Amino acid sequence: MSERVGSVVARGDAELGFQQVSELIYFKELDFIGTLPEEVQQTIFFSAALVEGSQQPELARHLLRFLTSPAVADIVRATGLEPVNQRNVQAGLGKLQ
Repeated sequence: MSERVGSVVARGDAELGFQQVSELIYFKELDFIGTLPEEVQQTIFFSAALVEGSQQPELARHLLRFLTSPAVADIVRATGLEPVNQRNVQAGLGKLQ
């Protein structure tokens, strides 16, 4: 079983660690110094989709619109993630009609 990088650094077994921001920000005893430069960054994308035959498709569309709205962008950032690109969202949500 692997151990969280933040735990290893916080314990003093390593002086420096690399991990997703969303995993590190909860270690208050660590000094988060920033993200890697864009050219070496490995981005992980989370996706959502409406399943064909859904029993409540309009409710699912409403949830997807909410989760991708500017209204939740600050909440998403507070968890160490980056909110979705609104241009891509509008293109994708148009397909949900």
